[in-house]
Amino acid sequence: MIPNFPMASSKFRLILDPPRSGAQNMALDEVLAHAQSEEGTLPSLRFYGWDQPVVTVGYFEDVFKAAKRFQAEEKNLAVVRRLTGGGAVCHGKDLTFSLCLRLPSIHVPADVKGSYLKINEAVRLGLKPDHPEIDFADCRTASSVSAGQKERVCFEALSCYDLHAKGKKILGASQRRIGRTLLHQSTLFLDRDPEALKRGIIRGFQDLWKIDLVEGPVTPKEIRMADEILRGRYAEKGWAYLPG
Repeated sequence: MIPNFPMASSKFRLILDPPRSGAQNMALDEVLAHAQSEEGTLPSLRFYGWDQPVVTVGYFEDVFKAAKRFQAEEKNLAVVRRLTGGGAVCHGKDLTFSLCLRLPSIHVPADVKGSYLKINEAVRLGLKPDHPEIDFADCRTASSVSAGQKERVCFEALSCYDLHAKGKKILGASQRRIGRTLLHQSTLFLDRDPEALKRGIIRGFQDLWKIDLVEGPVTPKEIRMADEILRGRYAEKGWAYLPG
């Protein structure tokens, strides 16, 4: 059974995960999202990396078209569909984190744009001491992309409330709302020690959201549940492109 924690709006579960495969990372986020429906489960903030370069694509994208595009850049590159939307992201030199929480929440507004802003505000606040140049993309000039648009590459264009440094996008994100649960995934490209970036982002959430973070790894049970989802979804042809 997934461990339950005392219900408290000021506490989040902090997971500092080791690098994993693209498919396992996506499956673990799904497990953590579904766990939010269980009474007493804390919201989670999970940081993770990748054991090899991989492309994740949004829920509405075609993994085979994405593979064709990115295979030209790197041979035998796996492509995995996310449960969240958004465009394709080539992972390997980034820092990724996910947030799973129940809605309604005192920490994020109900509307999608407002929730992106509230999350990105925490990231910007935490990184600002070392990177004062980081700012929000202007929603009046940022690109507008419909949910069903294909062939989108996330870091080729700024979207509303993305974070950038002197015009270069450094933070992109995507979301999925499953019933009353929000799954939010963010990817950060910033040339700095990942541990320092984690500390900064954690500090930003603590200071802005006024939350306590209770650290704990994913459990063996959660890993087994993720592996079951992986076999049934993330390793299936049509959902993921996994070269031999």
